[in-house]
Amino acid sequence: MADALSKPDPTLWRTRPRAPMPGTVLAPLEELADGAAKEFVFGRGTTVFSMFVVRRGQAVFGYLNICPHYSSPLNHRAGHFLNEDGSRIRCTMHFAEFRIEDGFGVAGAAQNCWLDPVPVHVEDGNIVISRPGGQA
Repeated sequence: MADALSKPDPTLWRTRPRAPMPGTVLAPLEELADGAAKEFVFGRGTTVFSMFVVRRGQAVFGYLNICPHYSSPLNHRAGHFLNEDGSRIRCTMHFAEFRIEDGFGVAGAAQNCWLDPVPVHVEDGNIVISRPGGQA
């Protein structure tokens, strides 16, 4: 599969200003409805770190809130990260769409680009930023 060769660096998010530490608890899983997405922001001003998490059942998927097409936030309005039927992540500025499971661009201006992942998992009922090499 050609797109697998260009996957983004799963540790790149750590180089961003205000990046939270691995092990950081983001929220109780129950606060994120199944099929929904939620933004998490650390810091403020020009050094803000913005990421979001999408929930699918008991699985969670995290990404930096940056469109690879134009380096702008994906959500024009707070909390809006998914297309109408909730099947894909959507950049509300450019209407590019990405697979939820791996952040690969499948439609629009960012087709064949990747969202930058922030590894997350569920631990003791909470959404947690994963440590390098695994969850715990």
